[in-house]
Amino acid sequence: MSAYLLPCDCGTDIVVTAAQAGGQATCPACGRAAAVPRFRELSALPRAMTAPPRVAAGARRPWRIGHTFLLVGALVTAGCTLGSMSFQPPAMEWVSSEKIRSSVMQAATDEVYTMLRTRLVPAGVERPPTADEAKMRARTDFYAGIRDGLRTAALVGVLVAALGGLLLLLDRIALPGVPS
Repeated sequence: MSAYLLPCDCGTDIVVTAAQAGGQATCPACGRAAAVPRFRELSALPRAMTAPPRVAAGARRPWRIGHTFLLVGALVTAGCTLGSMSFQPPAMEWVSSEKIRSSVMQAATDEVYTMLRTRLVPAGVERPPTADEAKMRARTDFYAGIRDGLRTAALVGVLVAALGGLLLLLDRIALPGVPS
């Protein structure tokens, strides 16, 4: 590709290519922006001896905000997912079968039969929870709340990572007229 020398106000020549015709170029000496002439007027400029250096295909790109979103989102997702997997309520028996068996064995037979016919069958065995059962229920609800909160945070992490990926994708697509 042909390269041309565009004079800057500071006296330095800026190396420009035909691909930059009609756009802007930055002076490497003073940093001012200079208007590159259109393609027809560009051929009137003196030719440069060498083409401007090309960026290598494997060259590192600068760190951008999209990288930050992607990294933070991935870390939050991974941490919260692993955390939610570890928050399981402790395994505890709700009702001890031995306790029920011993209570039934101590009661008189007619008392058990009357209780069965009048209270347990029609009522569906509803009774207020014992103090231990209430503690276990509260503990289970607490662990479930933490687990659900961590799962929600993991979902937010996925959304943040997706936003970062979208920002990086939009950064790679050179949109005309949008500076990157």
